[in-house]
Amino acid sequence: MLSEKLPAYRTAVFFMTFLLSVALFVWMLRPFIYTLVMALILVGLCHPLYLRLVKPCGGRNWLASSLICFALFMGIFVPLVFLIISLSVEVANFYTYLRGALTVDSLNHIVAGHTDKAERLTDMLAHLGINYSLNDIQNDVIRLGKEAGLWVYNWTGMLAGQIMTFSLHFVLLIMFVYFLLIDGHRVKEYLMALSPLPRDQEELLLHKFNDMTLAMIVGNGLAAIAQGVIGGFGLAFFNIQSPLLWGTVMAIFAFIPFIGISVVFIPIGVYMLFVGEIAKGIVFLGSFGILSMVFEYIIKPKLVGDRVKVHILLIFISIFGGLATFGLLGIIFGPLITIAFLSMVEIYHKNYGKHLL
Repeated sequence: MLSEKLPAYRTAVFFMTFLLSVALFVWMLRPFIYTLVMALILVGLCHPLYLRLVKPCGGRNWLASSLICFALFMGIFVPLVFLIISLSVEVANFYTYLRGALTVDSLNHIVAGHTDKAERLTDMLAHLGINYSLNDIQNDVIRLGKEAGLWVYNWTGMLAGQIMTFSLHFVLLIMFVYFLLIDGHRVKEYLMALSPLPRDQEELLLHKFNDMTLAMIVGNGLAAIAQGVIGGFGLAFFNIQSPLLWGTVMAIFAFIPFIGISVVFIPIGVYMLFVGEIAKGIVFLGSFGILSMVFEYIIKPKLVGDRVKVHILLIFISIFGGLATFGLLGIIFGPLITIAFLSMVEIYHKNYGKHLL
């Protein structure tokens, strides 16, 4: 009787030890888990190019992988460091500008030239039961403007101060990419052998992740960067303060469907109209509106294609949920988690749903 229970006991002990070792290993990798995930995403994107480079490199895998890592360093790390440093300088200048521009005297001067509009605004608020005087508006504008400027200034300063940490993680990222490009197929087979899922379900998950990565990075990513760059030059053309800062904000918000760069250009255009720059405001709103529509309804659909068919509500939830959970990288991680969930739901309906209901 003891001999019958012993194998089950040993099996239980083994799996408890195995799960403990997995948990400890993941806990050990926790400080670098984001870096590892980003490396896996980059490997998935760069692997076709890596395979094309192997033959021209004389079959030397290390050389093909090195060329791709060098291209990633020059194409990602150098521009990002330059952007962070430039943003730090521009945000500092913008904060100084806000402190000088948002004063009681300056706002009184603006209001004095548009007294009728200000009075109509206060009258409309009074009809809605909101007792909000011009002094209240001025004080709130000054307070919010300076608080927002101080927050952005502190955030950018903190970002600039973490360049060394960012550099360390990027070095690890390049190392991960280098070795995963060379031995990625072995790692893939090793992990898939550990998975209890059938091979076709594993392939489906990998296929969905690859499509989502292409859609988010190649499609939305390139479109967002392009909108940020074009928007920054457009803001500079219209003599808007801190075009690099607001161009960067445009690039970030361009990931969000239907909202996009309108978060930046609509308030600026409305302000132009409010201060009496009617022609300039109309041209500004029209040109940026056309830019937004061209990217949202023409360029993005062509870049993304039919790779990922996800309801717009789920896209909003995944992006905002990802931002709230993972920070800025949530723009990428949120949709990937969503597509993993939808893929598992699809596998469930296809293989298990009918049997369980």
